[in-house]
Amino acid sequence: MMSTDVIDGPLPVFTTEEYRRRVGRIQERMALERLDALLLTSEANFRYVTGFNNQSWVNLARPRYCVVPADGDPIVVLPQTNIVAMRETSWVEDVRTWPAPRPADDGITLLVDALRGCLGSHHRFGAELGPESRLGMPVGDFLRVRDALRHAEFADGAALMSALRMIKSPAEVARCRRIAEITSTAFEALPEALRVGDTERIACRKLQIALLQRGADKSPYLIGASGRGGYAAINLGPTDRVLERGDVLIIDTGSTVDGYFCDFDREFAFGGPCDEVRRAYERVWRATEAGIAAVRPGRRCSEVWQAMAEVLGAEAVRGSNVGRMGHGIGLLLTEPPSIHPEDATVIEAGMLLTVEPGISFTARTGSGDERKVMVHEENVAVTEDGCVLLSRRAPPEIWVVD
Repeated sequence: MMSTDVIDGPLPVFTTEEYRRRVGRIQERMALERLDALLLTSEANFRYVTGFNNQSWVNLARPRYCVVPADGDPIVVLPQTNIVAMRETSWVEDVRTWPAPRPADDGITLLVDALRGCLGSHHRFGAELGPESRLGMPVGDFLRVRDALRHAEFADGAALMSALRMIKSPAEVARCRRIAEITSTAFEALPEALRVGDTERIACRKLQIALLQRGADKSPYLIGASGRGGYAAINLGPTDRVLERGDVLIIDTGSTVDGYFCDFDREFAFGGPCDEVRRAYERVWRATEAGIAAVRPGRRCSEVWQAMAEVLGAEAVRGSNVGRMGHGIGLLLTEPPSIHPEDATVIEAGMLLTVEPGISFTARTGSGDERKVMVHEENVAVTEDGCVLLSRRAPPEIWVVD
């Protein structure tokens, strides 16, 4: 039986110097985009700039605001209840508070004053308005801010942040490496723990327990899908469906250490795989190998997609309805860029990517021929001359649960 020892030890700290470098890079991009200030409201971007680390983000009654001016240090506007956590986890000194919740004015007057103080010659502010972004404040309050500063334009600042966050520091890589190692070990122990007769929910719970035992902080994303001769889709469950011989189960998890994600899956054949499952698994496994080999600085994300598509075949790729075959990871489960035929992002050292090919295939079941999918996923860190695995490579043959 595999060890359940905790995988721990000190992680590299995020220094004030690192945060200042981040702000400096943001301000360089702001100058190019003619922004007088950048308003950040989402947990990931707020933490990336300030270092503020607290579980209170689940409380929608208390929004938080970070204003990055064109020059100088950030300004933070947040509820008084967060002031102690802010002092303990953040380097930012200019912190303005109000007694939240106060729906009539939940920090809006303070925020408007902070932004007005940053107003410069461009009369232009950035906010999280673009693809793959969310405002961490009520839309009505954002409109109030916009109306109060009606002589200034609000433009998208999400793309600016996404581009900078694509390149991870060594301390960020260390956190994603740690959770990938924990998750790899938990997955490798799972075949011994699974049983015919378990439900999808029980199987996923067993993995979640194994993750926590080994040092994961949490598993915000943990899905399980199964079916006779394969699964019909990946983003399902878990449900109370009972796992029987002839079933294939996929479990996919985005788990975290200190807020940083891994994201990969593993498949399990109960009683052994049928020929169609065995062939599909082998095909996607080879495509994953091709994708990993294609990840290197100077290549484009579209080239990595093409390397996997050539192994899988155009018809299988179209049938899977995947759209993309990988993405970035970090403070979010999925981040830009996308491993997609139309994503021309140039891969650089420091990026953390998933390599995630998938296909559609036909399996013969007791109900006749049924459409199934097969998806593999691994996590890699881009180096100066290629990439290294963060997750431990899935076996070339599907795991069997007897």
